[in-house]
Amino acid sequence: GPPMKRGVFFDFDSTLTTPIKIARFNRYAVADRPEIFGNMTAEEIVANFGGLPRLARLRTLLTALREASCELFIVSIGFRDHCILPHLRAVGLLDFFPLENIYGQDSRELRSYECVKGRLIASLMAARSWSHEDALFIDDSEKHIRAAAEICNVLHVAGQGLSDSELDHIQALTCSGGVRDPALAGTATLASGDR
Repeated sequence: GPPMKRGVFFDFDSTLTTPIKIARFNRYAVADRPEIFGNMTAEEIVANFGGLPRLARLRTLLTALREASCELFIVSIGFRDHCILPHLRAVGLLDFFPLENIYGQDSRELRSYECVKGRLIASLMAARSWSHEDALFIDDSEKHIRAAAEICNVLHVAGQGLSDSELDHIQALTCSGGVRDPALAGTATLASGDR
C-alpha cells in the first residue's frame, strides 16, 4: 500500500544526536558550535549520535523510511555546511537525505522564514501538495513542535535524542512495513498520553 507518511522532517541536535559534553571545550557538542564540531574525533562524533548500536538503529529506521518512499528532511537551527553535513557524512547517514533537503541557520530558505521551522515545513509541504497527515515533524524543542502542530503531525522527543521506543514508534507510524499486521496499521497514533 501507499506509505503512511510522504515526508519526515527531523531536527538534528538532541533528535538525531544525543549531545555529549566535550571535556576540553567544557561544552556540549551541538551544531551551532562549529569550533567544537570541527574539532571532534571520529569516536566523539559516533558518541554524539549515541554510539554504534544507536547509529545502527537510526540507519534501520532511515532505510525503512526510504523503502516506504518517504522523503527525508533535516531542519535545524545548527549550521548546515560546517556542522551537520560533515557529521552526517562521518557516520554514514548523509546518503539518506537529499542535500537540498537539509536546512540549517545558514540556509537562505530557513532564514527567509526567520528560522521558524514550521513556516519552512509548511512551504515545503505546499510545494508537494501534502496534507497535514502526509508529514511528520520530529523535534526536542516544545517551541518548534507547538509552532508546527497545526501544519503536520508532530512528535516531541522526550529526552536527549530519539530513544529506542520513539524510533520504533516512528517506524510503526510511517512505514507500512513497520506494523506487520495490516489490520493494526491504523492503530499507531501520536496520542499525547503515549509517552
